[in-house]
Amino acid sequence: MKLVRLITVCLNETYGRVRVGKNLPDIFLIRNGLKQGDALSPFLFNCTLEYAIRRVQVNQDVLKLNGTRQLLVYADDVNILGGSIHAVKEKAEALVVTSKEFGLEVNADKTKYIGMSGDQNAGQSHYEN
Repeated sequence: MKLVRLITVCLNETYGRVRVGKNLPDIFLIRNGLKQGDALSPFLFNCTLEYAIRRVQVNQDVLKLNGTRQLLVYADDVNILGGSIHAVKEKAEALVVTSKEFGLEVNADKTKYIGMSGDQNAGQSHYEN
């Protein structure tokens, strides 16, 4: 509860001021979100993403391949592994839907997948945006 109170204090009644040249105008109320560069921002992002991931893992068994979790996360990069392109897309969609519930959005322009096969007769692996 101490952490919740600390976060609430950081988000409520926060004021800012923008210096333009030598002019320092009046302060203004920041109505939503954190100040740019606030150290609390990545912490809250990581907590939210972790909660969304745990919810997907609890609600669905799609994030498992051969009984092992197939989701690798570092900062805001998420890697999903699967036995087929269809399985990866299914897992990704489940995470996108759950993440949206918490206000997180996936940048489609930065989303990529790689298809690979262990079969030597299957041809080359391919990469698509």
